[in-house]
Amino acid sequence: MSALYRRARPVTFDAVVGQEHVKEVLQNAIRTDRLAQAYLFSGPRGVGKTTTARLIAMSVGCQAAPEARPCGACENCLAVRDGRHPDVLEIDAASNNSVEDVRELRERILLAPIQSARKVFILDEAHMMSKSAFNALLKTLEEPPPHVIFIFATTEPERMPPTILSRTQHFRFRRLTEEEIAGKLQQITRAEGLEIAPEALALVARMADGAMRDAESILDRLLALGKNPVTLADAEAALGLPPQHRIQQLAEALARGAIEQALAEARQLYREGYSARTLTEQVAEALRSGLYARLGLGSGPDLAANEAQVIAALSALDEHAERLLRRDNPFTLELGLLKAYRAMHAASPPEAAPPAPPPPPEFDPTRSPPRRRAPDPPPTPAPNDPAPQRTADLTQAWRAILAQLKPTLRAFVREARPHLEADRLVLVFPEPYRFHYENAQRHEATIAQLVQQELGLEVALVHQGTPARKKKAADQPPPPPADPPPSPDAEPPETPPQPPRTPPPPEEDARATLDAPEEEAQREDLLEHPAVRKLQQLFKARVKQVWREPEGADPEAGPPGEA
Repeated sequence: MSALYRRARPVTFDAVVGQEHVKEVLQNAIRTDRLAQAYLFSGPRGVGKTTTARLIAMSVGCQAAPEARPCGACENCLAVRDGRHPDVLEIDAASNNSVEDVRELRERILLAPIQSARKVFILDEAHMMSKSAFNALLKTLEEPPPHVIFIFATTEPERMPPTILSRTQHFRFRRLTEEEIAGKLQQITRAEGLEIAPEALALVARMADGAMRDAESILDRLLALGKNPVTLADAEAALGLPPQHRIQQLAEALARGAIEQALAEARQLYREGYSARTLTEQVAEALRSGLYARLGLGSGPDLAANEAQVIAALSALDEHAERLLRRDNPFTLELGLLKAYRAMHAASPPEAAPPAPPPPPEFDPTRSPPRRRAPDPPPTPAPNDPAPQRTADLTQAWRAILAQLKPTLRAFVREARPHLEADRLVLVFPEPYRFHYENAQRHEATIAQLVQQELGLEVALVHQGTPARKKKAADQPPPPPADPPPSPDAEPPETPPQPPRTPPPPEEDARATLDAPEEEAQREDLLEHPAVRKLQQLFKARVKQVWREPEGADPEAGPPGEA
């Protein structure tokens, strides 16, 4: 007895499941005798490409009326179905892909048909033909004999040469739905005189992944059990799948956070002989069914988790599938479940913590106390602005700013730690990233422009290792005005005699010079010089004193004032 998928192959267009967009065009072409001389059928495996090509071959030589072709019962139709028709040649292009094979084919093309009105050549897996073979066939496709029909079938149409595509009518076959496959399987079981549970048929349809031929092969395995009726448990045992109710219990435990129960059930199923990859795929399928059930798109387990949590768990299991291809053991199984558990129960955002109180202001003894001023008038209420408010999520805004920077500048700025301070964004560079800080300062205008666009704030760049500089002389407040000169009639005030002022020692004079405001910046630049900082790190030392060498002084004499 032949295989089930061969016995169940359709012999009429009405028996073909799905592909209505293809059947309608071809049936109209057969009724009006307007069949093309070259067709290209593309689509996944097992969806009806070769079957449709054979139906065209039956229609060409069918003895029934044109509107009823093919009938599937006349001598020509039966000969095509059995593969013994002299005018129908089916070629496996994967194994007959050379130029010599094409030359033999061209010789047979020149021969006139024997029984039918036309000769039909079906080339299966046509994308496997070599480039030279396609070139040898190209001339025949450009000017084919009127009695020849070419039908190319392929699963990879993108590998077909453009010169072939432009000379054929291309029909794309789609995957079949689970409902279409289950309905066809129900018809086959009735014709075979057997009964199978609807749940088992749904399982077979889901495993077929849209391919009717695969579904018929799986059904043939179930019918070989010799049981009538065939239950869901029988189907799971025959296909090597774990019981669905146990997989659903595992998925429900994972959703409600009972990770101990989920891991224990997974270990038990692994001991019973089910592979880690199969268990992980079945858990993902159970979570998917539960998600569809929550959305009202089907039936599935009742999961104690929202849609976002289930989607996060499915993403974690999908990313873990690559690891299962390399290692199939209990460790990878448990690791996948733990990843799904962590993703599922971390999907809900935590409640926002109350904002921390602002730090107390630093006390500066040199700063004068603030002057009292009149209280500001109450602010006038702002009119309702229809424009959308700026996002308050600093993390997302910072990512958007980094994405708009050039790669070189982004490498420097990404080391900063952004935080909001009053009405500006402060970018703090840690101590080891002074080089990044200096390069970012050179492009501060670009950074400020992007921050203004994203947040509407000003920006400040800060390096933790750089002390705040003292104000220069230009920034110092002006000295108080001098007393007015005395009038000539006024008597001069009596001043006690002052002792003669002695000049300061050289050490004090040098220090006074360095403490001058105009040289303070030079002193700090010297302390920040890369060579000085490298010496401090090398000897683990610190700078105690800085002085200027007088002209002509001995470099080894030491600082002024030392003996």
